[in-house]
Amino acid sequence: MDKNKELIKNTIIIFIGRFCTQFISFLLVPIYTNFLSTSDYGYIDLVQNYLSLLVPILVLRLDSGIFRFLIDERDNNKGKKSIISTTIFFLAIQIIFFIVAFGIINLIFEINYTVAIMLNVIFMAISSILLQLTRGIGDNVGYSLASIIAGIVTIVLNIWFVIIWKMDGSSILIASAIANIFCSFFLVIRNKTYRYIKIKDVNKEQFKKMTRYSLPMIPDGLSWWVVNASDRSIISAVMGAGANGIYAVSSKFSNILSSLFQIFNMSWQESASLHINDKDKNEFFSNILNVTYKIFFSICIMIMVCMPFVFKLVIGNGYIEAYQYIPILLLGNLYNAMANVIGGVYIAKKKTKVVARTTMLAAIINIVMNLIMIRKFGLHAATISTLVAYVILTIYRYMDVQKYVKMKFKYKTVIITTVLFIISYLLYYHNQQELNMLNFLVTILVCMILNKDMIKKVLSKIRRKK
Repeated sequence: MDKNKELIKNTIIIFIGRFCTQFISFLLVPIYTNFLSTSDYGYIDLVQNYLSLLVPILVLRLDSGIFRFLIDERDNNKGKKSIISTTIFFLAIQIIFFIVAFGIINLIFEINYTVAIMLNVIFMAISSILLQLTRGIGDNVGYSLASIIAGIVTIVLNIWFVIIWKMDGSSILIASAIANIFCSFFLVIRNKTYRYIKIKDVNKEQFKKMTRYSLPMIPDGLSWWVVNASDRSIISAVMGAGANGIYAVSSKFSNILSSLFQIFNMSWQESASLHINDKDKNEFFSNILNVTYKIFFSICIMIMVCMPFVFKLVIGNGYIEAYQYIPILLLGNLYNAMANVIGGVYIAKKKTKVVARTTMLAAIINIVMNLIMIRKFGLHAATISTLVAYVILTIYRYMDVQKYVKMKFKYKTVIITTVLFIISYLLYYHNQQELNMLNFLVTILVCMILNKDMIKKVLSKIRRKK
C-alpha cells in the first residue's frame, strides 16, 4: 500500500475509536463544572495528572516497547510470544510491587480516595499494555473498538455516579477504573492474548533489549508530565485548588487539539518505523511535517474562533475565567504536535535517549519560567511558559533530527499562519458578535486556501469514486 494511503487509513481507524473517547471526555466537562465544586474537580484533575506520570513508570514504559518491538516481529509468531510473555510477566511483578508500596505509603500519608486511586493505576497499567500490544500486531481496528467501549462505559458511569447518585470527585476515578477493566477484557478476548503467554517464553535477554529502548522513555514521560502537570502543581501550591480547576477547564478546550494529534501520532509512529529506511524518506518525512502543520494549525485556530459562540453554553458560571487562557494553550499544543511529528524520527531509529534528552530540556524551561512568573502573572504564567517550552523543543528537534532525515519546513507557511493567529487572537477578546462572526468566516476561508492541495485531492478522489 502507498505510504500516504497507509498512514491515512490507520489514522482514520484509530480516529474513530480515540475521537469517541476524547469527545465523550469533553462532553463530561459540563457535568463536572455544574455538579462538582472547583476545589473537588481541581483535586481530581491533579490526581489524574499524577496518575499519568505514575502509570508509565509502573510499567517501565514497556507499553512503548511492546508496540515498537512487535512491529518488527509481525510475521514471526515465536518472536511475538517472547515479547508478549516477557512483558506480561514483568507487568505482573510490577503490579504486586506497587500494591505493597502504595499500602505502605498510605499508612504514612493520608491520601484521599485511596482505593479508587489504587484501582485506577492497576487497570490503567494493564489496559495500556494491552492497547499497545494490539497496535503492535497491527490490529488498529481492535484498538479503536476497545477505546470506544472504554469511552461509552466512562460516560454512562459518570452520569450515573455524579448526576444520579450525586457522588463526589472519587466517582471520576472509579468510572475510569471500571472502563479500563472492560477495555482490557475485550482486548484479551479479541486477540486471544492468553495464547501468547507462556512462562517458558519469558526471555531475560528480550527484557533487556526492550528496557534499553523503553527505560529512556521514563524520563521522557516524566519531562512531558513536568511540562503538562507542573503547571497544575505550581498553581495549586501558589494559588489553590480552585485556580487549578479554572486552568483545568481551559486545558480541556486546548487539549481537543492535542487529543486529535495523538490519534494521528499513533499512526505516524507506526509509519515512521516502517519507512525510516526507504530511499524517499526525506521527501516523505518533509511532506508529512508540512501537511501536518497546516492541518493542525487550521484545527487550532478554528477551535479558537469558535470559543466566543460555545464557551458559555457548556461551562458553568464559576469557570468563566477559563475563557481567557485558551488561545495560548492552543498554540502551545500546536507546537507540541510539531515536536512530536519530528520526534517520530527518533522513535523509528530507536533513539529514545535523544527523545528523553530533548523533552527534559522543554521541562526545565517550563518549570523555571513558571516559578519565576506565577506570583506576578498568575495563570497566564502557566500558559506562556508552556508555549515557550514547546516552541524551543520544536526548534531544537528540527535542527537535531537533520542528521537522520533531511526534513524541510516551509517557513513561508509559518509566517502566514502566525500573522493570522495574532489577528484572530486580538479579536478573540471582543464581545461584539459581528466581529466574532467575521473572524470566524475569514478564518474558514484562509484555512481552506492553506489546505487547498489536500482539499483538491479529497474532492478528486470523491469524483473518481462516483
